[in-house]
Order: sequence, then C-alpha cells, then structure tokens
Amino acid sequence: MMSKFDRRQMIKIAAAAGAGVLLPRKVQASAGLFEGIVEKISQGIKGTIGKEVETPLPIPGARFGMVIDLGLCIGCRRCSYGCKLENNVPDAINPPYIMVLETRYRPGQVIDEDMPVGGHHNGNGLLYTKLRKDRMYMPVQCNHCAEPPCAKVCPTKATFKNPDGIVMMDYNKCIGCRYCMAACPYGARRFNWRKPELDPERINPLVPVRTEGVVEKCTFCVHRTRRGRTTRCVEVCPNRARTFGDRR
Repeated sequence: MMSKFDRRQMIKIAAAAGAGVLLPRKVQASAGLFEGIVEKISQGIKGTIGKEVETPLPIPGARFGMVIDLGLCIGCRRCSYGCKLENNVPDAINPPYIMVLETRYRPGQVIDEDMPVGGHHNGNGLLYTKLRKDRMYMPVQCNHCAEPPCAKVCPTKATFKNPDGIVMMDYNKCIGCRYCMAACPYGARRFNWRKPELDPERINPLVPVRTEGVVEKCTFCVHRTRRGRTTRCVEVCPNRARTFGDRR
C-alpha cells in the first residue's frame, strides 16, 4: 500500500529538489533523477515504517567526502536539526547523528595549565543553551573512514563500505550486538532502543524508517547525494562551514 502526501510535504520536498548545488560532473549527471523521484512522490511511494525503500546504487568512479571548517562553525546546530528531519531520526535517539561540541578555548588562546580539563565545569561539553563568542564549536559525526573499524567487527556484515566511500548499513542484517558502536572512535553510531514514533507528515519517503533493536548512523544522505544533490547538513549550514563532494 502506498502512502499519501499532502500539499505541505510536496512543497517541502520540491523546494529541496530545486535548490541546486555544485557537484562534480559525473554526479551532476544524476541530478535529474532527483526531480523524477519528486514526481513519483506526488503519486505516493513507499516510506512508512516497515516498508522497504530502495537505496540508490553507488556512482561509478565517485569518492564522496566532507570537509568541515571549524573556524566557520558557529554552533547553531542547524546541521544536527536538518539531519534529524531529513533522515527520519526519532526523538528517542539522543544525541542525534550529528553532535555539536562546545569547547572553552578558541584558536590562538593560551590555555591555563591550572584550569581543570574535561567535563562541563570548565565550559567544555555537548549540552549548551545559547551561543557564546568566547567558545569554539565542533560538529562530530560519522567520518566514513577509509578502513572503518565498525565494518571490521560486525559479525553479520551489516556494516559495509561502498566503492564511493560511503559507509552503509543493511538494517535487515543488523542483530543489535553493538560491536560497531564500541569500535567507532568517534561515538557516531546510535542504537534504536524502541519502536520509532514519527509524525506521518514528517516522514521522508526516500529514507527507510529503522525498526527498534538496530544500529543507525549518518549515510551522507545517500538518497540525495547519489542523485546529484548535496547532504542536508551542508544545505542548511548558514555559515557554509561544510563542503561535500567527490574527492576524485
């Protein structure tokens, strides 16, 4: 059974498709596919919990990567919020795929050796309520490692690396052992402890909704990037601190 979409959803997705980005030619060649997907959405496609969503195949010869200029990051966390909405991440998963850390010291500052290090008492940490000029902010997420340790320890090969550089997951193979979470040096993986609760109007039909008991993570918005778009976090960053594209 195919899911229906209202006017609000169509406007949101069509706007995303119309926002052009500059990617390498071999990726741009696939950009027209995204508009075709939007057309399919108008007729209704699979995208609800329990339904299979087709993942685009890797682009031959592409090697995706992302660079983040920490000097430009202002800690607004729009990347984190945008990623959450784009990838059907439920509120129960906290922190989301992208964490934004706050640190007390900015580049060029002299660190007082007598000042205690670590924890919130000296101004370093994940949780903060407002932006401060004397702090530095650092987004942390999956780095899509060249040799991902998460893939090496996965007993079912649910985690694997594609030729285009994106580390993916086969949720049907994940048994929830969380070995990958222990192996990840960036703490970038999340475990779905409960059945996801999402507003039907908020579900992105291009992204599968994960079930409880599986691990999930950043996919470089594979449903967008393999169709000639950029990642949502790059698109929403107000200070252009993020750059995504083909490294080859």
